[in-house]
Amino acid sequence: MRPLNLVPLIDLFLLLALFGLMLARFPEALSGGVAQERALRVELPRGEGFPGGGAVRVELDREGRLALNGKPVRDLPALEAALKALGLAGQPVRLEADAQVAHGRVVAVMEAVRRAGAERIQVAVRR
Repeated sequence: MRPLNLVPLIDLFLLLALFGLMLARFPEALSGGVAQERALRVELPRGEGFPGGGAVRVELDREGRLALNGKPVRDLPALEAALKALGLAGQPVRLEADAQVAHGRVVAVMEAVRRAGAERIQVAVRR
């Protein structure tokens, strides 16, 4: 009787464990696998949030610069016009504001998003 060769089976389990560790280490691989294009460097504040999937992303960095879906926007009226052109139609807008931005500036951006027709705004946080 020939002995059972377990080497291929062990290799398979090691590969499965490796892929499992990689997926656990990089959660963005589970949610599409493609890194989103960023226009600004934003350091999110810490909080007890949950992952959101807003299709429309508004970025606000510590200098007060704005970006919409990875493309720089000149000012609040331009942001509002660009959001109106997108036709939000029930899509959530994800606001990624730097932790050092003044509260008043964040509220002004939220008001511009609301005036553009957004019904839901998600505020992004870092866990």
